[in-house]
Amino acid sequence: MGPHVPAHDPAGPCVGFIGVVPEQRGHGYAYDLLVECTRYLVDRGAEFVAGATDDINVPVARQFAKAGCPVLQRRVHLF
Repeated sequence: MGPHVPAHDPAGPCVGFIGVVPEQRGHGYAYDLLVECTRYLVDRGAEFVAGATDDINVPVARQFAKAGCPVLQRRVHLF
């Protein structure tokens, strides 16, 4: 399937990384990994979990939306 990396950044608990190996993509595993990563953080006391992806990464953005994760902020790199 692939890895998930629960993490903490300066703002708090977050989904550090979700990766599905190419030959396994398209089976909903990214959603399963997102749920598992979130559950791991919540089980360890997280009251919120942040996640981020690039606008062009539509598959991951779709999984965040499916999980009910609202878009709270957009970031633009100028350089």
